Amino acid sequence: MQHIICTASELVSTKIKGDGFIKTNEQIFDLNQLWIGPRPHLEEDENFKQIIPYVILSYQGKIAVYQRTKKGGESRLHNLNSIGFGGHIDAFDLAYDTQGVINLDKTIETSAQREIDEELIVSEIISKTHLGYILDNSNPVGRVHIGVVERWELASPEVRSNEDQIKVLGLFELDAIKALDEAMENWSEHIVNGL
Repeated sequence: MQHIICTASELVSTKIKGDGFIKTNEQIFDLNQLWIGPRPHLEEDENFKQIIPYVILSYQGKIAVYQRTKKGGESRLHNLNSIGFGGHIDAFDLAYDTQGVINLDKTIETSAQREIDEELIVSEIISKTHLGYILDNSNPVGRVHIGVVERWELASPEVRSNEDQIKVLGLFELDAIKALDEAMENWSEHIVNGL
């Protein structure tokens, strides 16, 4: 059974007001309020928010867009467009400092890099920028997740799928993403409207 990293929902609600894409450099997580638990339980327990790295890949102002196919595990996201790559932080993604304390920033980066390596073939990543958080309490899925939004700049425009759950549509300017006909994932829509 998969064990993943989460935090107390109550802690998030004291640090972030409102829903949507919240642009901030503030560190909202408390190492004393990190938990590891079984994913099936956490998908239903609104006392916790699963921490999800949500990485936007960009090249010279254009953003990578993909579509989740029906071969993906999360049926609620099938056939929706997205600009966010990443997923749950597994227990084996944990990174520690020299004192044996969890380094959450490095843990998030490790998890995001693992997900990108599993899903995509991309060029070298030349910079990483923290943009903020994504929070959506309007539905049951959103109420048990919080996204850590980052923008990673690529050295070249090469972005190809490495698995059949992901169909890469290409790199697009922001206005072109807004004009796409297919429905967009809720989190991605919040970010596109906030950039």
